[in-house]
Amino acid sequence: MVWYLSMLIFILAGNAAAALAAPTWDLGCHGHDGLGSTASHLLQRTSRMLRSASARDAILQGNEIWGCGSLQIPEVPPLVAAPLRNITWLHFPKAGTSFLATIWNYACSRRMALDLAVSPRAVPGCEQCYDVALMDRYPPDDYCEEGFLSQNFSTQHRPVTSSAVQSDELKVIGMFRRPSQRLISAFHDSCHASGLAEDQYKVLMQECGPNGKNSAGCYARFPGIAGCMSRMLTGGFCAETQFAESSFDGGKAHLEEAIAMVKEMAFVGLTEYWDLSICLFQRMFGGTVNAAQLVDFHEGDSHQDQLYDETQLMGFVDEVDEAIYQAASDRFHELVKTYVSPDFSECATLVQSANRLTEMASKESKNSCSCDVAGRECGFSSSLGMSCGQCPTKRLKFSSEDANVDDLNVTCDEEHGNCLVEGGLRPDVFKWNM
Repeated sequence: MVWYLSMLIFILAGNAAAALAAPTWDLGCHGHDGLGSTASHLLQRTSRMLRSASARDAILQGNEIWGCGSLQIPEVPPLVAAPLRNITWLHFPKAGTSFLATIWNYACSRRMALDLAVSPRAVPGCEQCYDVALMDRYPPDDYCEEGFLSQNFSTQHRPVTSSAVQSDELKVIGMFRRPSQRLISAFHDSCHASGLAEDQYKVLMQECGPNGKNSAGCYARFPGIAGCMSRMLTGGFCAETQFAESSFDGGKAHLEEAIAMVKEMAFVGLTEYWDLSICLFQRMFGGTVNAAQLVDFHEGDSHQDQLYDETQLMGFVDEVDEAIYQAASDRFHELVKTYVSPDFSECATLVQSANRLTEMASKESKNSCSCDVAGRECGFSSSLGMSCGQCPTKRLKFSSEDANVDDLNVTCDEEHGNCLVEGGLRPDVFKWNM
């Protein structure tokens, strides 16, 4: 394990030490945080730089004209790389919503390149929902290859069970995040508690929210919160509703089974090593890397590029999820050692691209690989060589005049790349980067 971490630090030498030392402010339950506070901390790239066309071109093209498309990573021999089909995404809250870009790039971009850099502003009440926005523009039934996604594929925080994995031959993949960081991030996201009964969530907010102690430590200690990963790996929701006769054990009863499930997963990544996780995924299952896979699209109002100051937890340690995270980390290390060479040469493209992103983000680019800069709202662009997808009709709900959106006729003018509502232009709704 030490051999590759030391080599990784040598190769990716960046601002990790400064990032790890810098805490973020405690904004309380009323604040909002997106995933990725720890993502790619060894590179410490500013992901928002990719939102400009020149930065995107810098990654895709560098000093040469590569054309719009993907970053090539050498693939392992077909006999070594197992096909990934019937995918189920184990999506822990606050642990990698942007990973959907990698899933869509693998399962849905084989016939044509997709511009996965979509705005996360999906629908009123869901202004930071990259997953909803991406699937509204590139619906799986229309873009994804048959058999790649499981029949009940979901981006929501649904659990898995060993019996379902075996009976349905599911391939479970997911990203893991350090429990202390995930807990603080969830606290900042309105005390995120997926699965907790409504009455108990109200008590949680009263005690630990902005009108209570406004404390991440209070949130983490609230009955039903700790042990999220242990429950989701064994068929339960992230948060556990408490009943009068029950006593909360923080997920201890599920620990052994949960660790066994980690070992069964087809892919395990770590948000702390985002770029290496993406490279590992492509090495294992083949294909190319879309630049959007390196971006955090799910940022919230309190998003920071540094780790959270864990003193916010006031000494609390989620012992069960820490044990599970250690098992996931061990599995990740094993996969890297199996599929990536000791010098990380296969991942050099990602490192070089990240460096180009930093060096060239402010420079103008002669070519664009962005539907946004091309002025397209939808349809296939022959000049870009990529699809800009369907018109995201859910966005119409942002406009008061479009209350009955289901009754409107929305079409795409393929030639000009404009979304039309009843034959008329609506750039206020369908502009790419809303």
